[in-house]
Amino acid sequence: MEKLKTEIEELKSRLAEAEETLNAIRSGEVDALVASGPDGDQIFTLQGAEMPYRILVEEMNQGALMLIPDGTILYANTRFSQLSKTPLEQVIGSSWQQFFPRDKHPQLETHLKTTEPVSPPEEWSLQAADGSFCPVQLSLRSMSASGVKGFSVIVTDLTGRKQSENALRKTSAELLERNEALEAFSNIVSHDMRAPLRTMQGFVAILLEEYGDKLGSEAKSYLDRIQSSANRLARLIHDVLAYTRLSGDKNEVATFDLDKMMREIVETYPNLSGPNIEIVASSAKVRGHELALGQCVSNLLGNALKFVPPGRVPCVKFWTEATNGRLRLWVQDNGIGILPKDQGRIFDVFSRVHNDAAYEGTGLGLSMVKKAVEKMGGQVGVDSELGQGSRFWIELDRA
Repeated sequence: MEKLKTEIEELKSRLAEAEETLNAIRSGEVDALVASGPDGDQIFTLQGAEMPYRILVEEMNQGALMLIPDGTILYANTRFSQLSKTPLEQVIGSSWQQFFPRDKHPQLETHLKTTEPVSPPEEWSLQAADGSFCPVQLSLRSMSASGVKGFSVIVTDLTGRKQSENALRKTSAELLERNEALEAFSNIVSHDMRAPLRTMQGFVAILLEEYGDKLGSEAKSYLDRIQSSANRLARLIHDVLAYTRLSGDKNEVATFDLDKMMREIVETYPNLSGPNIEIVASSAKVRGHELALGQCVSNLLGNALKFVPPGRVPCVKFWTEATNGRLRLWVQDNGIGILPKDQGRIFDVFSRVHNDAAYEGTGLGLSMVKKAVEKMGGQVGVDSELGQGSRFWIELDRA
């Protein structure tokens, strides 16, 4: 019985001692780490606590070095060994100078003397053991660990990024070349097609004018169809050429008076009068390509006058409003409107949602508006209900 009491007292004493040790560790009085888990508290010394960080540095995708002030490499991770194509045992203890071109040594020495973190923006070259070079980005920081002062250097491999940049540059050059070829082709095609088209239109007009009374109704109907098709083809050639030119348009962005531009455009439509056109005045000034935006507004105005039911007098309203630091131009009409399911595709090339012969078009007008507005860094959209008219908007940066 006495022996059991002694053992119990001894266990209590050990438990109290353990609790004091754990409390001291938790309060930071000793250099250790307590981790609580399903198996109870586990104690790690400072050396054990460093292991997760060492594993992290070893497994990271960047090269890592630690230099002492004279430039000797005190530590290097496996990734740096791979980048430099040098065995790890030959990296550690060597000088950093052997891994960078000689002309970069003075600049790097200057960075190593500063106490502030440094991330040189320029690209560096890491010189490998086989004489090859690898493009890298450096990040340096002074540090002190276990009484040793020095610098940590993170070396990021830029090879993948350089390859992507070169591929993107090549693709951009190819696209530019194709756009220029497409524009040249469009100019040639439009010129070569317009000449015989004008001849055809001219001869049809002569036939109708000079021999119309001698032709039967069926023959005249055929000529009318030829003339109508020729006119449609002429509009299509014009719109395709205008759409193609938008890709090569190099107009400089400028600031201009939006109200003035809209009034000048409206004046070019003689069938518009005061009662059926309204421009809400404002001191709106926007940044963009004035000629391109003028074409956009003219196109929207033309649609507002064209897409109205028979017998209805067109009414159009222009106004502007500020939104999120930008300026939005609204063009409202009282036309036939657009179904919600069609509103997303009306800006697509050659898309037409109203195929009625009364509403002729090439399907390129709104796609040109979208292309021009996006080239100015803006956006375009529409709010509409079938039979209730439409409200188109163009949003651009304010001056």
